[in-house]
Amino acid sequence: DYGPFDNATQFRLLDHFYGRSDTHSLDALDDLISVVRSPGPSGSFAADDGWHQSAVDIPLPCTHAKYRSEGDAPKFTVTGVIHRRLLPLVKLAVQDPESHLKHVYHWLAHRRFWIPPSSRTAPASASTPTSSSSTSAPPEPIPPEPIRIYTDCYNSDAMLEAEAAIRKKPRVAEDPPDLEYAVLPLLLWSDATQLSNFGSASLWPIYLYFGNLSKYFRGRPTEFLAQHLAYIPRLPDALKDFYMATYGRSPSADDLKFCKRELFQQIWLLLLDADFMHAYEHGIVLTCGDGVVRRIFPRIFTYSADYPEKVLIAALRPLAYCLCPRCLTPKDRVSAAGTKSDERWRARKRQDTKALQAKILRARKNIFKGFSLTGKRVTTWLNAESLTPIQSAFSTRFLEHDVNFYDMLAPDLMHEFELGVWKGVFTHLMRMLAEKGDDTVEEFNSR
Repeated sequence: DYGPFDNATQFRLLDHFYGRSDTHSLDALDDLISVVRSPGPSGSFAADDGWHQSAVDIPLPCTHAKYRSEGDAPKFTVTGVIHRRLLPLVKLAVQDPESHLKHVYHWLAHRRFWIPPSSRTAPASASTPTSSSSTSAPPEPIPPEPIRIYTDCYNSDAMLEAEAAIRKKPRVAEDPPDLEYAVLPLLLWSDATQLSNFGSASLWPIYLYFGNLSKYFRGRPTEFLAQHLAYIPRLPDALKDFYMATYGRSPSADDLKFCKRELFQQIWLLLLDADFMHAYEHGIVLTCGDGVVRRIFPRIFTYSADYPEKVLIAALRPLAYCLCPRCLTPKDRVSAAGTKSDERWRARKRQDTKALQAKILRARKNIFKGFSLTGKRVTTWLNAESLTPIQSAFSTRFLEHDVNFYDMLAPDLMHEFELGVWKGVFTHLMRMLAEKGDDTVEEFNSR
């Protein structure tokens, strides 16, 4: 009995209104009622907004369990992968005629220069004036050299090279000669986030920005330009039960680590679907928000993440012999950072090749032949470059297009400097100041 209210909904609404806060207004209550009564899909991940719930399969390894191939191994299905399809997301953003930013997209790559003010003058002429009354003309200023500046993707060399590569390809036969070909730079981000100081509530979003919009627009939270792409789930506890039922023992820490890495790559294989890869190779004709019809070629320029996620993206072992996701500098050379020898080591960049894929494939075959994940039959193929027996989804999708996916793992200022190197250095400096005496930190603050 919810008297004097007719039902539980009325009781809970009024209980929320009167019992939770003394700052609620009647207008706020009316707004809440209108939301409750509104028709159509509910929830944050409605299908009408392009959200899907999918499932991915993870092969389960077990030492001494032999299979003819990886395809014959038992698979665990991870459900509840919430995501949006990448190509429809691109279409939605590019074609929006109501966007107030539709005329500020930079569709053509270019170089940008700054001409500094003239401050130097040419040397005076050595000729002698014919008359003492004549005055020499003022020296002409030397025009300063233009200085190239880099502000965004659309005035970078990477954008110019991507555009040049597209123009080298033969045009689609059906395209009219005046159809504009344009590159759409995609800037990816992901960051596993703890949602509370207490408890285990967490979120692992993947989102993207479009690089042909200025960073001054992308950096405004009020513009809502971050496009949420997917949410990566955790490995469910049911996996352990399934593993126990299949193999008669619990999965080891290495088994669970393999499954977590594999889950991440399978989700990216799901996102980089056949439709997106077709648009990547052949482009897609769209009427952009500014009314111009273009053939758009989406290109992934950067993937920004913290170090643990970068090694997950690149399928590397963290803090191993070659700990960098972009180069092959060994760990014992890290102390030489900033020296000339360090420059030579950094020049040894990681390269995604067919041979590298073959090494990983050989290691995976041995895993599903029953060899241990940490045994020599597996690690022999991987340790030299700190690889894991995981095939990166970006390698699977982009190697055939001559893309070295390691190059897209851009340095992240926030994670690698502000919350990493600089934070550690600053903390150490504060400790040194504190050791000098009680007033040194206060003196530092006052300065």
